Amino acid sequence: MTTSHPPYSPDPDLLKDLNLALPLRKLTAYIDQLDVSADFKAVLCDLAKVTWSVGSTVVAIGRKILSVALEIVTTFPGTMFGVVVASIVTLIVGTLPLVGPLLASFVGPILLATGLTMGALSDFRSSAWSTKVTALQEQLVAVKA
Repeated sequence: MTTSHPPYSPDPDLLKDLNLALPLRKLTAYIDQLDVSADFKAVLCDLAKVTWSVGSTVVAIGRKILSVALEIVTTFPGTMFGVVVASIVTLIVGTLPLVGPLLASFVGPILLATGLTMGALSDFRSSAWSTKVTALQEQLVAVKA
């Protein structure tokens, strides 16, 4: 059985799916464990509290964005690995006597771009990335319309 909705009324199932995100308590606990500055943690906590009102429904869009970001980080470890390896190599190059700091300032961005690209390519070969991002885009476009 299908139900039709006016063009200005979003699908209730879509709104329900957008509200399926990690609870604020779990997001806050995860944010507290991050090794970043307190200011950045405060910004992330503020983002987690952002909501939209769509008709009579409140959508926790901030929690959904952070939940998808956390899922992407855990789903695509190759990208993270590439960035970490490139950062470590840049650090090692920077410790070379005399020319290390100068060399690291030139080679570091190239290594980071290469590590990010190689890691991302290994992760993007899986269809999980495009499936998740496309699903989120379709949900947000349907709410916007």
